[in-house]
Amino acid sequence: MTAHPHGQDPRTSGTGRLADDFFLMAHEESSGKLLLAERIAGLGLAAALLGELALAECIELREGAVAVLDSSARDDDLSGRVLEFLKQEQHPTRTWLAFFGQSARTEVGRRLADDRLLVRETRKRPWQESRWLPVSTAVAVRPTALLCTQLIRGHGLERRDLVLLGLLRATGLDQPVLWEVRQSSPDALRRAGALLGSLDASLTELLIQTEAAVGSAIATHRF
Repeated sequence: MTAHPHGQDPRTSGTGRLADDFFLMAHEESSGKLLLAERIAGLGLAAALLGELALAECIELREGAVAVLDSSARDDDLSGRVLEFLKQEQHPTRTWLAFFGQSARTEVGRRLADDRLLVRETRKRPWQESRWLPVSTAVAVRPTALLCTQLIRGHGLERRDLVLLGLLRATGLDQPVLWEVRQSSPDALRRAGALLGSLDASLTELLIQTEAAVGSAIATHRF
C-alpha cells in the first residue's frame, strides 16, 4: 500500500486534502482522463482550495465575498499562495472561483505529484494534451472508495466529507462518482444530502457560490 504523504492512515483519510481528493475523483483512475468539462473541473477545484482554507478557519465566505481570518503561514505552498492572493485583493467569491479555476487543475496536479501520488505523462505527439496519472489504481480510487463506503454503511460524515459531497453535487461529478451508492443505497444519498444543511454558514456559502458559478458556465456554454 502506498504510504500516506501526510502521515495519516490511507484507509480512513483519503489524501487528507479536499482539493486533492476532488482532483482524483474528477479523473478516470487508469487513463487520467477528465470526467468533467475542463472549466467545470477548474471551478470545482478552485472551490475545493477555498474550502481547505475555510475548513481550517483561515477564511470566511459570506454575502458573496471572501474574508481572511487568519493569514499565518500554511503547511503547503499552494494553500499559502491562494491565501496570499486573498489577502492582497478583494473580489466577489465568483471572481475568485473563476480566477483560481484557470490554473487549479495544474496546481493541484503538481501538489499531488510533489506528494508522489501522481506522475506527469509525456505524450508522444505534440498536439496531444499531457495528463497526470496516479502512481497506482489504489491511490486513484481511494477517495471515491472511502466516501462510497461511508455513505453505504451509514457512517458519520465529517465536515470535510460533507463539503466534498457538496462539491461533487455542485459540479455534477456525483453522477459518475457515486453511481455505486445510488444503485445500492439511494436512501444514503438522500440522508447525506440532508446533512449538508448542518454545515456552517461559510461552507454553505461556498457550495452555493460554486453551484451558481457552474450553472452560469453551463448556461453560457463556457466549458
